[in-house]
Amino acid sequence: MSDDDARAGPGHDASLAQIEQTMWSLLTRAVQHPSDDWHWPVLASTDARPPAAPQADARVVVLRGIDAQSHELEVHSDARAHKLAQLEDEPLACLVFHDRTMDLQLRVQARAQIHVDDARARTAWAGLRASSQQQYRAPRTPGDPLQQADPNHPETDPYEPADKREAAGFAHFACIVLQAHSMEWLRLDRSGHERARFTYDPHTGACSASWIRP
Repeated sequence: MSDDDARAGPGHDASLAQIEQTMWSLLTRAVQHPSDDWHWPVLASTDARPPAAPQADARVVVLRGIDAQSHELEVHSDARAHKLAQLEDEPLACLVFHDRTMDLQLRVQARAQIHVDDARARTAWAGLRASSQQQYRAPRTPGDPLQQADPNHPETDPYEPADKREAAGFAHFACIVLQAHSMEWLRLDRSGHERARFTYDPHTGACSASWIRP
């Protein structure tokens, strides 16, 4: 199978079961291919900090892991980032994926579980490249207001032991596991759009699928 074939969407005569299988296959592939549009989803959450009323918030994240059997998606964050507090206050979140070449959009409604300094976080941390681990050594809290621009680069000390550098990064690392409870597929096509919803039973994981009007 060619690389392009691996990214191919289902045909117009595909069943709902075939679409679901393709959906998870494309997500699994996107984890390992930074050039894929689906490697860079938007994570939306609720910011309850404003005094008047909660506000929507969103940012681009990197898709780091997929478990198609348990319907889990994994992204990472600095543990000090505001989105962690948002997801702790309100764990319901949405991931939005869009593929420009295939005109495919996927919206994932999920419940977020945050892992900091635990076994799941350690496993995720071990799978990162050293260059990615380095980013979590930023000395100051992301999102704090400033008087002038600050790249917040990690401080470097050529004599600092490697294990100390790693520990400093891991202390600021968070693994966010998003348990999907529904996913909505949309394919745009001039001959006719297609839209389908897949809902997962929270106890059994069984999938209930239906077509919905685009």
